Amino acid sequence: MVLDWRLMAQKKSNKVLIIFSDFYPEISANLIKGAESYLISNNFLFDKKRVDGSLEIPFLLHKFQNDYSGFIVLGCIVKGETDHYDVVKNISMNEIYSLVYTNVLPLGSAILTVNNLKQAKERSDIKKKNFGGKAAMVCCNLIKTLKY
Repeated sequence: MVLDWRLMAQKKSNKVLIIFSDFYPEISANLIKGAESYLISNNFLFDKKRVDGSLEIPFLLHKFQNDYSGFIVLGCIVKGETDHYDVVKNISMNEIYSLVYTNVLPLGSAILTVNNLKQAKERSDIKKKNFGGKAAMVCCNLIKTLKY
């Protein structure tokens, strides 16, 4: 089956959906600030949906996959003393990218996988690494690529 990427991109709204986990509220706030700043400065409309943790992000991505031009997923998974980190990281990312690749969804991801909160703060801070802003940039660039 041959897919026409331009037609697929045109069927959706001209909005981006930010899906964020706020398990670590300070980190999420930083990531959102970076993503929103990029979207606003580049004239992209957006909505936001909150989930409790990273495992719930694929659920909303699946639910709204036909309603938006692109998606930004934001969250933080901190390595702990058990293997729960690996379970959450692997399931979340596998489900997200399975949906993205199967359905040709423009996506920027800033689901931070870190060893500690210090790393998360540095990566989420808009004055430092600004991974939220970078995820927004990736999403917007993919949207533009699919439209042309």
